[in-house]
Amino acid sequence: MNAFNPAYAGSEGRVLSFTTRSTWQGVSGAPKMNYFYYSGNPKKNLAFGLSIINNKVFIDERTLYSLDASYQLTVGAGKTLSLGIKAGAHTKFTDVEAIQRLTNTSNSAIPDITKETYPVFGFGGLYKTQKFYISFSIPNFLNPIKYTDNESFIGDEKPSTYLLMGYKLEVGELNSSINPFISSKIIPGIGNTIHFGGTYDYKGVFEVGGGYKSTRYMNVMAIIKTKFGLSLAYAYDFRGASNDVEVQKSGNEIFLKFNF
Repeated sequence: MNAFNPAYAGSEGRVLSFTTRSTWQGVSGAPKMNYFYYSGNPKKNLAFGLSIINNKVFIDERTLYSLDASYQLTVGAGKTLSLGIKAGAHTKFTDVEAIQRLTNTSNSAIPDITKETYPVFGFGGLYKTQKFYISFSIPNFLNPIKYTDNESFIGDEKPSTYLLMGYKLEVGELNSSINPFISSKIIPGIGNTIHFGGTYDYKGVFEVGGGYKSTRYMNVMAIIKTKFGLSLAYAYDFRGASNDVEVQKSGNEIFLKFNF
């Protein structure tokens, strides 16, 4: 969530992370996402970060480059409210040469341009206590269709909203915790995706858990945390219920994070 919500900048100190996610394993041109995130230490309640989010589906590749800024307010003992903004650029590249065509006849469905750049401006918020957190963000509320002369290339894209909430339930005897969460991605005109689940954290050394998505996919995950600040995680998605229409392929995600 940190790459999508600028309010996370500085919330964990100085952090560097990388995530790669692929879906529909075995399908050529299947969706793949990579994102890079860096956050600096807060100074006088102000922190800055950098995020790069890359999505590729078949011949279409989009990359969002942004600078994040977050201001943290103390609202009580162990309670903070962070407000962040995200600004940058969004590029789209379509490799039309990769399309296998039967003829070179002009086709209006294939755009004349192959690459464009659009502005990005988003915002987010994060409220944290020692055991509870809730966040929301709109990574970009600028519709790219307003910044192009070729509407067939980018289309009408309304802002997406990300919501996340979680709680830490301590298991005192084992010095561990159970951490339930629920998240939602709201895409106007397409629908909402809800993901709920939880993890079990054993002494801050490793976590295991899983969840269920409203798309009828389930996932399992494992996280290993080292003493020198490096965390490694792996998650695997698989279909919970099948039908004869939708793609049933599984996916996986690898996550690396280093706390300086």
